[in-house]
Amino acid sequence: MLSGKRAYGEGRNRGATVSYGEIERAARDIMAKGGRPTVEGVYKTLGRGSPNHISIEMQKFWKNQSALNGGDPLALTRLPPELADAAVAQWEQALQLAHQNATHDDNAARAHLEQLRRDTDARAHSVELREKEWDMAARVRERALADTRDQVNVLMQELAADRAELRFRDMRIADLEAQIEAYRQQLARVVTRTVTRNRALMTKKPATRSRKISDSKTRIRPKKRPPSESPKPRARR
Repeated sequence: MLSGKRAYGEGRNRGATVSYGEIERAARDIMAKGGRPTVEGVYKTLGRGSPNHISIEMQKFWKNQSALNGGDPLALTRLPPELADAAVAQWEQALQLAHQNATHDDNAARAHLEQLRRDTDARAHSVELREKEWDMAARVRERALADTRDQVNVLMQELAADRAELRFRDMRIADLEAQIEAYRQQLARVVTRTVTRNRALMTKKPATRSRKISDSKTRIRPKKRPPSESPKPRARR
C-alpha cells in the first residue's frame, strides 16, 4: 500500500504494466544502495506500474532471494529462461565473489594469526629474559641482604661490647669519684684539725712565755759570799 491520500478517481487510472525483470532490477538497485526494497520504493524507482502488480512480483522476488540465500539455485527454474539464466549468472558471480572474499579473509586471518603468534613468541621470549634478569637481581639482592645482615650482627655485637665497657667505665668512674669525694672530706677534716691545733698552740705560747718571765723575776737570787769566807767542809760519815 502506498502512503498518503489519493485524490478521488486517481485509483482508476492504472499505470502501464511492468515486467518482473524491471521490478527485480529496481529492487536490487535499492539493495545496492543499502536500502530495503519495498513496494513503495520500487514504485518510486520505476515511476510507473500498478502497486498490486508490484506487490505480487515482490513476493516472487523475495522467494527467489531466499532461495539464493539458502544456496538452492534450482528453485529458479520456475522463472522464465532469460531471468533464470541472469539469476544463475548473478548467483555464480556472487559465489565467486564470496569465495574470493572468504579466501582473502582467510589469508588475512592467517597472516594476522601468524603475526599474533610472532608477537606472542617475542613477548614470551622477552618475558622469559625479564624473568631471568629478575631472578638474577633477586639472587644478588638476597646475597647482599645476607651480607648486610651478617655485618649488622657483627656491629650489634661490637655495640653491645662497647656498651658493656662503657657501663663498666661509668661504674668505675662513679666509684673513683666517690673515693675522691671521701678523700676530700677526710683531707678537709685533717686540715680542719691541723688548723685548730695550730690556733690552740698559738694561743698557749704567749701565756707560757709570760709565766717564764714572771718566774725569773720572782726567783730569789743567792747571796754572794765574801771571798775570805770559804765554805765549811762537810763532815764525813
